[in-house]
Amino acid sequence: MNDQQKYKSNHLIYLLEDDSDDAYLIRNALKSDKIISHSIMTFDSLTKLVQALENFKPDLIIMDLNVTDSDGFNTMLTVKHSAQSVPIVVVTGVADEAMGDRLIQLGAQDYVPKSELTSSLLQRVIRFSKERHHLLQILENSANRDALTKLYSRKALDLKLEELVEHAQRYGEMFAILFIDLDNFKPINDEFGHDAGDQLLQHVANRLTLFSRSTDFVARFGGDEFVTLLPHVKSTADAEQASQQQLNAICDEFYITDVDGQAQKVALSASIGFALYEQDGYTVAELIKAADTAMYKNKRKHD
Repeated sequence: MNDQQKYKSNHLIYLLEDDSDDAYLIRNALKSDKIISHSIMTFDSLTKLVQALENFKPDLIIMDLNVTDSDGFNTMLTVKHSAQSVPIVVVTGVADEAMGDRLIQLGAQDYVPKSELTSSLLQRVIRFSKERHHLLQILENSANRDALTKLYSRKALDLKLEELVEHAQRYGEMFAILFIDLDNFKPINDEFGHDAGDQLLQHVANRLTLFSRSTDFVARFGGDEFVTLLPHVKSTADAEQASQQQLNAICDEFYITDVDGQAQKVALSASIGFALYEQDGYTVAELIKAADTAMYKNKRKHD
């Protein structure tokens, strides 16, 4: 092994392709890459790819649109939903610029017709796609994160909710929205100062992140209000369990520093309510209102 081979970075690629000859051509095209070493796992159906994505995310996905169990843009939408944060390159037999533009709008990083495929082109496309995706992730994270808590912002929450509603309408899946409000934040903020209040919000954000699944979406709604989105919820019991888990994580004692620089121990309480897609509403506005109403109903029980 020469020094160049020894220090090549290794990337895992998932390849969705049901034509064995085309799959061979793509694998062979990447063998000569002198910069990146590619480990390729090939899947001949969308179902098998989605199952693999549930267990482990690759560095990149190369996919055809038309396979045994799916075709066209539906394939792209399903892969994008299952492979969030993974760059996608579409390699397909259809040479259509309009289709390429639509695929990029739907989340693909690039599009290569099989008739134009060469080793050097595919290698360049992969490197460009990974770099572009990385830069977009940096920009997205800075624009869609709350500056104080580092949770997702209200803007990012609205976009994610629209995405979940669209997916639920298409595939008939249920999801839940949890609405959280801190009960006694204002008195603590008034007594110990705004900096102490900011510290407390950061503590809450850390707890919510810690006690959420990797697939959950945790956002700061505004002030002392937070929202957690739970994809793939199967029942009301699932939402109730997640609500209780997050409530237990928040309702605790925290240490903050007051205006004099002294450590203070404060006991925080919170109220939470949830809404389920279809059961409590079909639109973003309906679901937020239902979860907010449920939260205030529970808050009144504490008063």
